[in-house]
Amino acid sequence: MTFRILTIVVCYFAALPAHAGESTDFLYGKRPSESIFDPEGYLDAQLTKEISEPLEVYRRDGIEVIVIVLKSLEGAPPGHVAQEFAKAWCKSPIHCVVLHVPGEKDSPWIIPDGQLVDHLMPDQVRRAVADSHRRAASEPDDGHKVKAAASEATDMLRYWLANALNRSDLIIMESARQREEAEAEKIKYKLSVFIAAASIVPVLVGFSLMLTVYRRRGPAYFPHQDWQPRLGAPYAGGNNAVVNLGHPLQ
Repeated sequence: MTFRILTIVVCYFAALPAHAGESTDFLYGKRPSESIFDPEGYLDAQLTKEISEPLEVYRRDGIEVIVIVLKSLEGAPPGHVAQEFAKAWCKSPIHCVVLHVPGEKDSPWIIPDGQLVDHLMPDQVRRAVADSHRRAASEPDDGHKVKAAASEATDMLRYWLANALNRSDLIIMESARQREEAEAEKIKYKLSVFIAAASIVPVLVGFSLMLTVYRRRGPAYFPHQDWQPRLGAPYAGGNNAVVNLGHPLQ
């Protein structure tokens, strides 16, 4: 989990200068310069500007929210359509599609996606999306519902991203703390081994001295000697003993 979160954070910073997708085989072609796609012109120019400008600011920070306004989904599930747009046009690891079909029940839909979202708790994502949808649905007309949904989606992604970055900082700090504790334990172990070894030396010296003293206080014995007869005699002479063999000429 730690590695995955750190990987996502790295991907986030790498995606900051990312440009719009250049997919040419997507049904709707390349991503428009703005963060809103309304080919039928359901939203007026002023409302389009009010929705798009804040999204472009956050897009430069790596948070992508695109607003898609279509005439019909042609029977496709909203989640599937949103994922197709996200796959073709979104490059950030955290993004959201606000999909709106005028006149459809529960529209606009708020559908977050991306690597970071994939690692959140599903219940957390559902609750956040439901709360955002409820607040957007309280607006009086479709245009302002879309605007509110885009704002809610942006705030939701910013909150998740901030938590992920803070969590990554905590992970890095915790890893550093664990390394410091491991080093401290290693030093303590080496010091304890050194102290133990140093304490054994006086004990051995003392034991040796005690043994030496004990031996000195015991009975003393002359060392054993091997005696050899002198000049072939059956016994050896004592100190200052002289043997007179006579004059050699007699």
